Amino acid sequence: GRYITQDPLGILGGLNSYQYAGSDPINWIDPLGLIKVADKGVEGIVGKEADAQLVPDTFVSDVTTHNKQIGQLNAKKTGISGAHNQDAFLESVEMTGAKIVGPKHTDRRFPGLIEYQYQLPARAANGPNAGKIIRFKKVEKKTTYDPAILSDAKVADMSNRAAKQAENYFRNNPHKREYSVKVDGYWFTVTKNQNTGKISNAFLTMPIRNIK
Repeated sequence: GRYITQDPLGILGGLNSYQYAGSDPINWIDPLGLIKVADKGVEGIVGKEADAQLVPDTFVSDVTTHNKQIGQLNAKKTGISGAHNQDAFLESVEMTGAKIVGPKHTDRRFPGLIEYQYQLPARAANGPNAGKIIRFKKVEKKTTYDPAILSDAKVADMSNRAAKQAENYFRNNPHKREYSVKVDGYWFTVTKNQNTGKISNAFLTMPIRNIK
């Protein structure tokens, strides 16, 4: 049969509003398409955007790998990528020839966190000094965690919860790429991939003093 009342969603014209139920109003109890039915491979009109999962299923394992990776540089080669695990960071410093500058910073409000300042070396690309350090790049900061106080698993779990807390913010602010979230008393910076729209990371940060 056909529905003769106006489309309540106000999206499609015509008489066939049953198409919101996958054109099967007999087996689908939701002829208006208001219920998300992911296991059937079909979503209602509401839910396709509002309920889209922004945190990948591999997020915990991805974050764990990122935190423990050694010797990787960021895309601009100005800083050490990942290595938020303190042991991984110190090994990365040694591997890349970087140097730690200034005192390390700790805060008793955030047990286990250590912030370092460091510089990567700039090496001659060619000539008689090719490969040799000719100067050091600008000072970068890295917030690390002591795995003896905050285990890799604990940090990954907190990162995952931070990412999930940030989902609604990114849905409501689709043009934003970063958001700060507090989990178990620790601050995380949650980032979103501009190309995929998915949350890509949530890493520990040492906040400035006026953040309570």
